Amino acid sequence: MLDSEALLKELLATFEMEAREHLGELASLLLALERDPELTERRRLLESVFRRVHTLKGAAHAVNLPDVALACQRLEDVLAGLKRGDLALGLAEFDALHASINDLEQRLSRGLSAAGAVPSPSPRPEPPRPAPVVPAAPREDGEVAAARPSRPSAVPVAAPPAAPPPQQVPEPKPAQQHHVAARPQGDETVRVSARLLEELLLQSEELVSAKQSASVLHEELAALTGELALRQGERARALERARRGMKGGAGGEGALAALLEQSCQAERHTEGRLRLLEKSADKHLRSLQGMIDPLLEEMKKLQLLPCATVCDPFAKLVRDLARELGKEAEFTYQGGELEIDRRILAELKEPLLHLVRNTVDHGIESPARREAAGKPARGAIRIDIRLQDANRAELVLEDDGGGIDVARVKEAALRLEVAPAELLERMADQEALQLIFESGLSTSRSVGNVSGRGIGLAIVRDSLERLGGHVAVASTPGGGTLFRLVFPLSFARIRGLLVQVRGRDCVIPANNVEVSSRVAVADVKRVENRDTVLVNGEVVALVSLARILELERSAAAQEQSLSFVLLHAGEKRIAFAVDQVLGVQEILVKPLGRQLSRVRNVSGGTVLGNSKVVPVLNVADLFRSALAVEAPALPSPSPAGRPRPVSVLVAEDSITSRTLLKNILEAAGYQVRTAVDGADALSQLRAEPCDVVISDIEMPRMDGFQLTAAIRADSRLAALPVVLVTGLESRSDRERGIDVGASAYLVKSSFDQGNLVEVIQKLS
Repeated sequence: MLDSEALLKELLATFEMEAREHLGELASLLLALERDPELTERRRLLESVFRRVHTLKGAAHAVNLPDVALACQRLEDVLAGLKRGDLALGLAEFDALHASINDLEQRLSRGLSAAGAVPSPSPRPEPPRPAPVVPAAPREDGEVAAARPSRPSAVPVAAPPAAPPPQQVPEPKPAQQHHVAARPQGDETVRVSARLLEELLLQSEELVSAKQSASVLHEELAALTGELALRQGERARALERARRGMKGGAGGEGALAALLEQSCQAERHTEGRLRLLEKSADKHLRSLQGMIDPLLEEMKKLQLLPCATVCDPFAKLVRDLARELGKEAEFTYQGGELEIDRRILAELKEPLLHLVRNTVDHGIESPARREAAGKPARGAIRIDIRLQDANRAELVLEDDGGGIDVARVKEAALRLEVAPAELLERMADQEALQLIFESGLSTSRSVGNVSGRGIGLAIVRDSLERLGGHVAVASTPGGGTLFRLVFPLSFARIRGLLVQVRGRDCVIPANNVEVSSRVAVADVKRVENRDTVLVNGEVVALVSLARILELERSAAAQEQSLSFVLLHAGEKRIAFAVDQVLGVQEILVKPLGRQLSRVRNVSGGTVLGNSKVVPVLNVADLFRSALAVEAPALPSPSPAGRPRPVSVLVAEDSITSRTLLKNILEAAGYQVRTAVDGADALSQLRAEPCDVVISDIEMPRMDGFQLTAAIRADSRLAALPVVLVTGLESRSDRERGIDVGASAYLVKSSFDQGNLVEVIQKLS
């Protein structure tokens, strides 16, 4: 009895995999048939649908699921009529056929759950349920009819039960179905548990740590052997002196010389043994690399699945959802043959589902609106998947719908208090579009069953960041929207940049690193109350990584230069100051565990070859933290111990602004003098220098740029700090201010008296 139960469980598990494969393929075949191919192809597709339904019916009988078998029998009768040409194939008939497939999937889930041997798969979003249709009259010409919406249908659709379980998007087809064509003839395939494959891969990846430890051991042996080799000259000279002492010295000196010679001989023997050990370690390291690297590559291939396994179900989803919303849309994709780690694909399912549903609901217009705009009545949704580099892929989801209304995005952002009104007004359209990924932000005027709550796109961003990728959006009013998703091809093993911050090691994913370099502290400039550095001719914000990670400031003396790492996340670029860049190495990323499932700025951990555990930083979090707080890279010097108050010269042609700045600075304890323009300020400085100059840019006679250049050209004033406070906020103006030698650049639209005082304290 126990053997029979075990056999039934095994049969049910096999049947579930086979049935879901058939259901997924049936949906694809119906969609292909709906595109109205030519007669020969139409007959071939109908024959394929008929054969799959017949096979599914037989398999359902074999595992004692009569409800599924009965539904297959009814569908078989309808398909036989379609093959004979007795029934028409119109839009209503296709709706009913798709509904029958959905009903089959429901019956399958209920049957497997009732059997109690196979757990029900996790629920997925329910595709829309088309309205039932009425029977149709047979054709007279004996051929399969073309699509004719006016003809009723004879396709039976089972009435749903009182409390049906959620419908499910068809599971991706097993990998071997997509690999069969690419395999050489004679290769056999087997079904293996995905859980077993994943465990084997994880165990294989653990060997990376063993390889790194062997590499560290080899490096230490090589270093020790090198040190002994460097002492070879010293040994030779010591032995020569010892031999001379043995010839002309007393008995005690001769004994000491003999002992020294024995010691040198023992050191040479040790050096010889170390060289042998080094060669042996090098040989074993190469052997280990030769075994581990191919093993890991082959194990990774076992986890690869074509992207088509994720994209295939969306064709039916788009078709059903568009019908529910009274729209017409067609889904296509390219790059489905690209193979990616199945764990990555599993993580991509949910964000892609949200994007596709949002595209159908918000992006694609109704047929009437599309025709009025000169577009085809049927909308187009397209996915293009391609490699970006050796370990990253790019997925572009594009539609030809109405695009995103940037004004409505800004209104929703203001309502949600995502950003201040002044910032939203000045924000460029492309930057404002990225706000749609904020949680709770939606441009929909109502909440429906499909979308409108503003959660889906936030899930998309979070999912991509969790994978170590990013998402961006671009849109053209009336021309459609484009989502670009960038993500890695595989998990776990990555190349990381090892850096040191406040004496602690951290790893930054190398894919996000653009460049690492050093810069003189004197070359760090203040722009809009942020430290900046010039990298390849572009001004980039500089933020202390220690400040972001909330590490204590070290008591070491300040150096004349600092190291930084320029990172990029999507279109954003920020330089992070670090103590030291230690190099690039391959690492195995470990999750933090359930106790620390989410730690800000940290995505995981890794064990280095020296057995040291270090955190792997989350670049997306670092950017959010850097943009959320003022994070100066350099420590502010203490003004304590000054013999006199700091003197400030304010050059401003507007009497109102001049008086305001004077009052602010005097209230902060500074000695303030004023000048009506740049020429007046330069004259006063030559007569009586000060500690800091605060200057407007647009002034008569001599503007702020000319004043700054004149100060830098004067040998007595060249080191004088100059702060430009102006309404000019374009990038070119900021770069010009830095070029002429301004120490800091503050924009009046975001002016804050605390920022001004902080800048003066830093510069003085």
